[in-house]
Amino acid sequence: MTRKCLTLLDLYKETFIPNTHCLKYILKKVFYFHERKGSEFSLILVDIDNLRQINREKGYFVGNRVLLLAADTIGNSIRKSDIAGKYISGSFLVILLETEKEGAKVVSERIAKRLADIQVEGYSVSATITLCGYPEDGELPEELLNFLEEQNAKAKGKNKPIITFESFRTQKKKDITAWDLISAIEEDRVVPAFQPILNLKKDSIEGYEVLMRIEDQGDYILAMDFIDQIYELSLLTVFEEIIFDKAINAWLAGKVRGKLFYNMPSYFVNYLAKGKVKLEDFKKELTKAGIPAEDVVIEIPESKITATTKELIEVVNNIRALGFKVAVDDFGVENSSIERLLKTKPDIVKIDGFFLKEERNMLRWIVKGLKRLGYVVAMEHVEKAEDLELAKKLGADYAQGFYIGKPEVLT
Repeated sequence: MTRKCLTLLDLYKETFIPNTHCLKYILKKVFYFHERKGSEFSLILVDIDNLRQINREKGYFVGNRVLLLAADTIGNSIRKSDIAGKYISGSFLVILLETEKEGAKVVSERIAKRLADIQVEGYSVSATITLCGYPEDGELPEELLNFLEEQNAKAKGKNKPIITFESFRTQKKKDITAWDLISAIEEDRVVPAFQPILNLKKDSIEGYEVLMRIEDQGDYILAMDFIDQIYELSLLTVFEEIIFDKAINAWLAGKVRGKLFYNMPSYFVNYLAKGKVKLEDFKKELTKAGIPAEDVVIEIPESKITATTKELIEVVNNIRALGFKVAVDDFGVENSSIERLLKTKPDIVKIDGFFLKEERNMLRWIVKGLKRLGYVVAMEHVEKAEDLELAKKLGADYAQGFYIGKPEVLT
């Protein structure tokens, strides 16, 4: 028996595994073809608006049914020569070969009309659909995708469908498969761990950094072992939403008190507009729970960010506009710089543990300089009594590390 060749949407429907990078690779090939011929092509981004609500109220099995029905609808609304596939989070990307924007608008309207007819367990499917054309809206694939993200974020801001053209245990490392990650979601094994941050001036716990874990037969898998994979598979948003919701519930139940420190993925800077929308959604959830925005600190892993200083400043401004505090994480290593620090002016600077472990003489100068500039300083990787004493002696404001407290999953 011969097996038919699968389209990208067929692949998603059979595996539930998104294929963002595959789509981007194909888009580059499409771009080179049209650039050589001097012809136009268009892109359509179909973003399911109420997927998060469905996931939360009905579970991810129902949410997946919505995505599969949306995939069928999109596949039946385009030509056989066009390309479509699962994109970032709850969205689909459609590539219309040799099609001008007017033609793309016709296809968008057809998709929107058919999506509106979908009903799943009492829910109608609401989608935001945006489009762009080459070369009018961008002369490179990345520019076109960024344009779509920005248009999608603006449309989302209108709040309606629119067509706009338990305790810490052993931390183990293992090989994680895509199926392991999807199973963790469906079996509710994605959990937050809370690591305390000590206020050295008050000698009391200031708050907790919220960390991502996967429960695995009584142990917990660290985020560093799977964070790149969930990004590659476009599952980052789903994992984040689960962690955010569970952390809020832990705060409401009185399991944690004080400030909540959330680490923003470096990928946010690559999707400025979408990152802003996600922050706005997070703010709404906090407001609903009665948690003041000023009690939430968004940590930016500046060392991992390769974007421009201008883009980083925009991210920080977006965070501050919503009332959150800003902390720079892992300061002093990799891509972090004094220039970025001075231009972004974070509320808290967390010094990377490298200096405490290997460059204590340099650490003295760093803390002294930051304090002179008026920054609140936190020292990471405080793992021994002498580390804590040094942090106090140097004048640091906060300390975080295993000596203060290990990350704990609260059940």
